Amino acid sequence: MDDILKQFNIEIANASSTEQIDAIRVKYLGKKSYIAMQLSSLADLSGSDRAKLGMIVNKAKAEISNLINDRKDSISSSQIFDMIDISKPGTALYQRPLLGHMHPSNIVLRETYQIFTELGFAIVDSPEIEDDWHNFESLNMPEVHPARETHDTFYIKDTDKKLLPRTHTSAMQVRFMNSNKPPFKVLLSGKAFRNENEDATHSWSFGQIEGIVVAKGISVTDLKGTLAQIIRKQLGENTQIRYRPSFFPYTEPSMEVDAKFNGKWLELGGAGMIHPKVLQNGGIDPEEYSGFAFGWGVERIAVIKYGINDLRQLWRPKLSYLEQF
Repeated sequence: MDDILKQFNIEIANASSTEQIDAIRVKYLGKKSYIAMQLSSLADLSGSDRAKLGMIVNKAKAEISNLINDRKDSISSSQIFDMIDISKPGTALYQRPLLGHMHPSNIVLRETYQIFTELGFAIVDSPEIEDDWHNFESLNMPEVHPARETHDTFYIKDTDKKLLPRTHTSAMQVRFMNSNKPPFKVLLSGKAFRNENEDATHSWSFGQIEGIVVAKGISVTDLKGTLAQIIRKQLGENTQIRYRPSFFPYTEPSMEVDAKFNGKWLELGGAGMIHPKVLQNGGIDPEEYSGFAFGWGVERIAVIKYGINDLRQLWRPKLSYLEQF
């Protein structure tokens, strides 16, 4: 076996292509290889001899297999590197042909990050898998709330806790409050998941952005002024905005936000003053601090901005359709 390994090491070191490596693999690990013959002979040996030889052969087999994979990776990497002329000057990606286009949702998301950071918001990541308390209970959504039923929400089975793919980025609100002291302005962004049938205006998975602001003396006026600034930066300075009374368990008062775009009033999302109970759950005294929250879907902004008639075009597109963006 030592002689076999010595010969193998010489051959694998001299291999210069993946084809040569494959031939070496067949020679040393194939059905007619010396390794295979030794393994097949184990059945004819006594218990102690079988165990001793089996250990030697399997150790050699593992060593050969690992060295083959390492050598193949090394050759593949060197072949890729040989294709790149590092002495050439760099070329901007957008000047090169056939490198694709930004997806409309990503365009909107990039613009959103730019707008929010200019207004002093920090962008905060959050877990896609949440527990029931952060996703519902902490946001003043009682156990009997219809959104907690399986016809609206996915749940993960066979777990110690009641876990679920988050239904909204609001699930991060109390989690963030518990580990940060006000004042703060943050943008919560990411995927949300709901048990909905796909159609022209709905999807079971969608991007969502959510802004929350908490400080002393925050009022509805601050909320409306912030929303106006963000929406007009995203859809145009002359965009008309209106607010309609609504109800959300985690805000009080609550409102729906609409924007007039291309002559039509279109619903953007929800907003309101953060409910005192939510602040308490986040370890913040509602007598001393107040705050607001608002949010909407990334794809909804893309649909409005680019005049897309069917939301499904964003994730079931033809390349020729996306290239226009």
